[in-house]
Amino acid sequence: MRACGNILFSFYCDNLFFKMGLYELLDGVYYESKYNCENEKNHQYKVSGDDYYLIDIVVLSSKSIYEDLPKRDKMFVDDGNGVIVFCSEKMKHVIKGLSGYEHAFFFTESLSMFEVKGAFRDIIFGGSDSRKRIFERITVDRLTDRERLVSELIKKGKSQQQISKITGVNVKTVSSHLRSAMIKYHVNNVLEYIVKLSHDKDM
Repeated sequence: MRACGNILFSFYCDNLFFKMGLYELLDGVYYESKYNCENEKNHQYKVSGDDYYLIDIVVLSSKSIYEDLPKRDKMFVDDGNGVIVFCSEKMKHVIKGLSGYEHAFFFTESLSMFEVKGAFRDIIFGGSDSRKRIFERITVDRLTDRERLVSELIKKGKSQQQISKITGVNVKTVSSHLRSAMIKYHVNNVLEYIVKLSHDKDM
């Protein structure tokens, strides 16, 4: 774990060098910003017990959307805390809104180092309002019974034509239910949806 002011960071990262780089990045942002604000460097992080804001940093090294998500400590998945995820743009759609990742902020390959530093600066020094904006709650909407049935069959590898025969509704209606469910789950295509369903404990 790493403390920066009243922010406590916990790391889920298998790559030791990436993790060390994150330590240096956080320390650099913290000391540089603190120096600019107070015109002095303080090498002791001072954190008051009740003022902790807990943030997990999850690093997914692969660009594959099939990468396993780490099992995060239950104490860090409450509504009052946030999670930062380093991942590909495609994996972002898979994770967004999942249980335990409702308050997630994503760093994808499209972000520059300047933007990454700026985001960390806002998280550490921006106060509660800034963190609420950054870690805006995103959830997946509840599926209708028909959407859930279609989703369960899609998850099992059934095609839309097969689902049409099983459910007794036409293919266009199956497609409509599937599209509606995908919108609720914030995904762009069926493959992302199937992978996201595999991570969803409620499905």
